[in-house]
Amino acid sequence: MIRLFLAVILFFGREAFCFTPQTRGVLSLQGSAYENYSRDDGKLQMFFADESSTTESKEKGDTANVSGDVIGIGTPAVELVVADSERFLNAVGSFLVDSFWLSSDHHQLGNDTDITNEARMQLVIEQCADLQEKYGERMGKRLSKTSVVGALDKETKELIGVVTLKETILINSDVLDPEKAELIAQNAVASLGPKQRREYKNAPLRTIATELLSSDTKAVCVLSNLAVSRKARRRGVGSVLCEEIEALAQDWGYDAVHLLVEKENFSARQLYENKLGYKKLCMNEAVPALRVDPETGSFQEIQADTLVLFKRL
Repeated sequence: MIRLFLAVILFFGREAFCFTPQTRGVLSLQGSAYENYSRDDGKLQMFFADESSTTESKEKGDTANVSGDVIGIGTPAVELVVADSERFLNAVGSFLVDSFWLSSDHHQLGNDTDITNEARMQLVIEQCADLQEKYGERMGKRLSKTSVVGALDKETKELIGVVTLKETILINSDVLDPEKAELIAQNAVASLGPKQRREYKNAPLRTIATELLSSDTKAVCVLSNLAVSRKARRRGVGSVLCEEIEALAQDWGYDAVHLLVEKENFSARQLYENKLGYKKLCMNEAVPALRVDPETGSFQEIQADTLVLFKRL
């Protein structure tokens, strides 16, 4: 598996990852194929940012006039792609290393931001493996929904932005890892009698959380991994991605989107709280957070106070 990732990374390197769509409408990557979908099919809709998205989005106007390094001003011509193929997730992993982890001093240990090609490659390998595990194709059906959305430049088809959405469980103030949330839900169903187990066999996580788990537990969907390439910032790409994530959450049956942000990450907080309309739900002290070690090309765990934010849709 490591050799496979290395081969992919050596192929991509630092070059832009591009697609060549063969269809119009929604782009959904399945291997190298593209298929058309619409919201009526419960899939992400591809649209250009200078066109209308959904009626609900225009009525709320939450992100109509936002600005900043990630959100920006304007109406960028982008295509949105949703996929869980290995090829796409490897491209997203490489993109996140360059445009998220290595683009901000906040995410790095030490003051020296120089990094060797070998160290960067190690980061990409680890990031790609994490994405494959959490969002990639699997033999069995996932109990919790996940989605990775990429923004492509309309003209060049270059990947210029990404964001992810995942379904999980919130217990009091703790947002669980999706894997742990699935285990809790599976155990709840397993504890039932034979007849009830059959009834909940294919039930979604939201139904199990509402009907079988305690009152302090609920299913939520969490936005994460929002990143825009440096050359595409201040063009509204982040706004388009966030609006699509909100629409996807509604497609899943949710009336809010949650996210986690470190208390001391003031630039990210300004984006989410001041420009995107997210509100503070609670704060958890000294929870695990990740930093990049440029010297070793590894992710290191630290402790950081973290806010749970949410936005009503």
